[in-house]
This record gives sequence, structure tokens and C-alpha cells, in this order.
Amino acid sequence: MADIELQTDADLSALLSRAEQLLIDGELSQQDGALVLVLHGPVLRSLLRPNYARNKTLVNQAASLSALGLLEVKACRTWMGANGVNEEQLQPFVKVVSYGAGEVTRLVEQQGYIAF
Repeated sequence: MADIELQTDADLSALLSRAEQLLIDGELSQQDGALVLVLHGPVLRSLLRPNYARNKTLVNQAASLSALGLLEVKACRTWMGANGVNEEQLQPFVKVVSYGAGEVTRLVEQQGYIAF
């Protein structure tokens, strides 16, 4: 589980590329469980349906990793509300949680995830 404040598309792309490389190198498999990204910042706009054409490569990479069960992307509803983003604008593979920081705490304390 990554609690990383991603500010740019390049930040998210680098993180997704690293996850993909771990898969290619055999250091990450579907049996290991998913990497969880809890997004609560401006990079979330990269995953909006209206922005797909501009972010096609990034969205497709995230969707592919998600489809393989290697990645879970979660969006903070609190951040979305404060920034005029509604759930219908998100790509289908993005799940919404009520509060990003609370979700990180829940994953670590109740689900045994390791934050990095």
C-alpha cells in the first residue's frame, strides 16, 4: 500500500512503471496481492474519463495492472468533493473511499498492509 502524495502525471507514471517492472522481473505476482494506491490530490484528475485522451497511456497502464489484480486504485471522496469531481467521472477501475487518510490507516491497522 502506497501513501504517496503524487503531484504530477509523471509521478504516477513512474510509480505504475515500477509496479510493471516488478511484475516483469518476477518480484511481484498476482498471488502477492495488489498494490494499493490511495489518491487524494491533483493527480487524481489524470484518471478522469473526460481527460482520457490526454492521459491515455497512463490510464491504460493503470487499467491493465488493475485487471491483472496487481493494483487497486482508490480515490478520496473528501478531496473529490472539495475539488468538484464526481464519481461518474472516474475510470471504472477506480474505487472511491470516504476519506483517503482514514483508508490508509484502516489498511495498515486492520488489513495488515505495509505503508511505504
